[in-house]
Amino acid sequence: MPARLIIAHRGHKVGAPEQTMEAYEQAIRFGATMLEVDLRFSRDGVALLLHDASLDRTTSGAGPVNEMDWADIQKLDAGGWFSPEFSGVRVPSLDELFEFAGRQNIRLCIEAKGQNAREHLAAAQYAATEIVRRGRLDEDVVASFDHRALARTATEFPGLATAPDRLPERGRSSAHELMEQARSASARIIQHHFADLDPETVAEVQSEGFEVWAWPPANREEALFAYRTGAIGLMGDDVKAISDVVADESD
Repeated sequence: MPARLIIAHRGHKVGAPEQTMEAYEQAIRFGATMLEVDLRFSRDGVALLLHDASLDRTTSGAGPVNEMDWADIQKLDAGGWFSPEFSGVRVPSLDELFEFAGRQNIRLCIEAKGQNAREHLAAAQYAATEIVRRGRLDEDVVASFDHRALARTATEFPGLATAPDRLPERGRSSAHELMEQARSASARIIQHHFADLDPETVAEVQSEGFEVWAWPPANREEALFAYRTGAIGLMGDDVKAISDVVADESD
């Protein structure tokens, strides 16, 4: 089996406010080999990192992110909600993350977010354009729950790796189902909630040349379960727990 990928789900999410540079810096310190991010846009079209469509949960702002200009988003506190220690932390731009990834020599998994199919496609195409422009086709991946958006983007950008999230988000699945969903998105990767995976299904899928990425373990017990499914990708909130499990189980 290839080496396990240790993928930071929104950064080291248990130790720092998600989708901030502080969370991604911690993730690298704890052994991440890839950073997962969610891509959205400000009203004036700046690509930024935020999971939710709304600013309310993870910033001092309120309302839809796409109804506020980037200059105003930059003034928001994106860390105080997590801990006073992180008060004043800002929402990063995608440009900032790309520059960071280049310095740190780390891969990115960019999830295209949006409120509808048109927005999903636009986000996926934007991510792909930047990956190609920066010469990162062999490193980075575009992800989405919108399999059609991924398939179209993969066709428009030959060589692009895509990683669809399995639909529906939760529940058991067969190897046949997972491979069909991957193929529908022109992908060799399928993301799946770790708690609904079993080693037999994972082994069958991966024996056919696909990769299963299990997400999002948030502690050591969950990381160990995900590891023992055999999934190549381990995408979680607690990067240290995943790294420790990989090190211990590999001995």
